[in-house]
Amino acid sequence: MARIFKFGGALMKDAEGIQRVAAIIRPYVHEPFIVVISAMGKTTNALEKILQFSFDNKEKDLRRAIDRLKQQHEQITKQLSLGSSCYSKLSLLFEDLEKELTNRGNDRYVAYDRIVSFGERFSSLILYEFFVSEGLPCAWIDAQKIIATDSNYTAAKVNWHKTEELVKNAITPLFSEGKFMLTEGFIGAHAAGNPTTLGREGSDFTAAILAFVLDAREVTIWKDVPGLMNADPNRFDECIKLDQISYHEAIELAFYGASIIHPKTIQPLQKKNIPLLVRSFYHPENSPSVISGDRSMDTKIPKIIIKDNQVLLSIQSKNLSFIAEDNLTTIFDAFSRHKIHINLMQHSAVSFSVCFNHHQNKLDALLHDLKADFPFRYNANLQLITVRHYTEDIIQKLLAGKQIFLEQKSRSVIQVLVK
Repeated sequence: MARIFKFGGALMKDAEGIQRVAAIIRPYVHEPFIVVISAMGKTTNALEKILQFSFDNKEKDLRRAIDRLKQQHEQITKQLSLGSSCYSKLSLLFEDLEKELTNRGNDRYVAYDRIVSFGERFSSLILYEFFVSEGLPCAWIDAQKIIATDSNYTAAKVNWHKTEELVKNAITPLFSEGKFMLTEGFIGAHAAGNPTTLGREGSDFTAAILAFVLDAREVTIWKDVPGLMNADPNRFDECIKLDQISYHEAIELAFYGASIIHPKTIQPLQKKNIPLLVRSFYHPENSPSVISGDRSMDTKIPKIIIKDNQVLLSIQSKNLSFIAEDNLTTIFDAFSRHKIHINLMQHSAVSFSVCFNHHQNKLDALLHDLKADFPFRYNANLQLITVRHYTEDIIQKLLAGKQIFLEQKSRSVIQVLVK
């Protein structure tokens, strides 16, 4: 049974991080083993800016951004002493990136997946070359050749049957040869061969996909925190490590926006009862947080999730008529068309309020579609606070001095939109 490790880009932002990845995986490389990696550092953000510069025809900004990104990757290659072969291969990948930008077309979603997927291709090349230089028995498989998806660009859905066939055909021979596998997270391809992506932070999902089709013994996600925490340690001083939570609790936390786990990751693992471990990258000797079928600890510790940069959009009906099913269908179709995920919603007789992440281009397109049929108003720069298994004391502390725009409360969860 295979073991799967996933490493995020923040852990591989420099040569030291890549060397640490190699040290962590070394004890496992002679067993059935898969390493899933993300783009390095802030590469995905940089590629998003590059794509925007291309659409805006800002040639000087585009050139500078590409050169800066290339230099960053070349610097890591140099620090790892990988030599001219890796340097040449990296240069060819950047030439491919520029060709894609030249021929990107006008569909922003198709272009996004074609351009942003280069981040994982850069990182997998560098890690593969470093693993080989370290004498590790690594085989590199392009995720686009094994993760089959539909053509829902930027949030592609997995073709599970085809993916299982591709993965088993590609990986089984490698394991029999005594090699471990390196592949990219986040990316795949649909039947026409075009690159697709699984959604931001989708590398966790890739690890779960591979675990599901291979009946893996476990999946480990390596993080720059001690494990699963009950709140973001960058925001709160007194965070508590969660030693054990259930699949159900993890799915709930992911749904509300906990950044430690991709929302789609847990479901395939739960179906086959495959445990998910969250371990400290900088202290691998410490015990992990474990996500499994055990629900005994779920309600013991409150969990706090904060989402910044939120928009509250309040949509009204014309002439004070009811917001009924036909209105909601039109509204939801617009959100779906522009790939906007709703974080919170509230419905009254004549209005419908929704909270979602602020993305200016998507917001502009959404409002353009709605303005002919609905009056609306919106507030930006808000913060969504979610507390699962809350206490009144925690709520009072979190809301002190805040202006409340929207609040929803159940027996186990409170969500408050504030400024």
